[in-house]
Amino acid sequence: MNAYELNKIAGAILGTLTVILGVNAIAHGIFHEEKPEKPGYDVVVKDEKSGGGEAASKGAGGDFHALLASADPAKGEQVAKRCGACHSFGKGEPAKMGPNLYGVVGAKHAHMEGFGYSDPMKKSGGNWDFDSLNKWLEDPKAYIPGTTMAFAGIKSPEERANLVAYLNKNSDAPKPLPKDAGSKPDDNPPGGQKAPGDQTGAEGSDKAVAKATGAGDVEAKVAAADPAKGEQISKRCSACHSFGKGEPAKVGPNLYGVVGAKHAHQEGFGYSDPMKKSGGNWDIASLDKWLENPKAYIPGTTMAFAGIKNPDERAALIAYLNKNSDNPQQLSGGAAPAPAAAPAEAAPEAAKPANEQSGGDQEKAKPAPAPAAETPPAAAPAPESKPAPAPEEQPAPAPNATPAPSGAEPAAPAPAAPDAPPADAPKQP
Repeated sequence: MNAYELNKIAGAILGTLTVILGVNAIAHGIFHEEKPEKPGYDVVVKDEKSGGGEAASKGAGGDFHALLASADPAKGEQVAKRCGACHSFGKGEPAKMGPNLYGVVGAKHAHMEGFGYSDPMKKSGGNWDFDSLNKWLEDPKAYIPGTTMAFAGIKSPEERANLVAYLNKNSDAPKPLPKDAGSKPDDNPPGGQKAPGDQTGAEGSDKAVAKATGAGDVEAKVAAADPAKGEQISKRCSACHSFGKGEPAKVGPNLYGVVGAKHAHQEGFGYSDPMKKSGGNWDIASLDKWLENPKAYIPGTTMAFAGIKNPDERAALIAYLNKNSDNPQQLSGGAAPAPAAAPAEAAPEAAKPANEQSGGDQEKAKPAPAPAAETPPAAAPAPESKPAPAPEEQPAPAPNATPAPSGAEPAAPAPAAPDAPPADAPKQP
């Protein structure tokens, strides 16, 4: 190959590079990349004013010791599966990328002989008691700066409590729970297990945790919420849930009458294993936790929903879910809302008076609503996705209903003046 051919090849290469650089410069001149005025999401920063130890032991779920006393080791075992890629949990099992964690509660920080701990971990000293495990699991790099553990932490206090309860149980000698755990020593055997006769499963633990986190406030907020706003919020979920009585499930289960139903309540629906094993019922407190963060409330759920962070929106949605039932639950601080279905044989205009006059006292005065006897509430799914709005009124046959006298309002038994709903009862739309 002569010099002339080499010059042509070199010229072609240089020419191509020149064109590419020129196009790049022109593109940068036409299109400008500007930083957004507001970030796409807010970065959560720790509040240093509250103090590291107090912030770690007290979270949104209340005092960590109280949460630990009511924690569920079975749920903690589900949380521990996230760590299975790096840690082993069985007695005598070899280490993986991280050390074996059998019997870790009460052991010293660098407890596993022969494991290559980082220098900061070796020098940290101390033992893995309940409080230190809570701080470590919340933010490993903040608790022991310089650690090589590549884990961002568990931000949910309830999940940390469940995991610590499981780690404590997963030992030859489980440690007794802290004395200030908020319950008698006899009620809390080592490992966070319930004493015989106690309510077990997710229902018992959920109620105890709800008590620690102020479930009464949640119920009062729901009692004062507007179900009409909740119905609007539920429309976000219509792609995955049906809401009408007797309607078939979609991607998620039907949600009619879900308040008070068990977690995996719709017969024949393909719930995930964690949901099936969770037990418990969808009371007001558990629905609030689920709607706030489904994956934190039931780890391993297949529901692809990030949750509703606004507590007022959650309260309004739960108020609508409660109303959308044959038997709405009585809420503290308010009267039981009217059922979504008005009694049959009532003229269309009767639906409005029925909704406006269904106070808690009036509901109690009724012997037993006929629809409940003839048409039991449809199993409403625990939200494996999000609820879809249901029609506000679905008249159900009421063969036992007594016809209204001529010229009277065709509503349920005409209430006397004393049976009018309390002044503070939320007015139904």
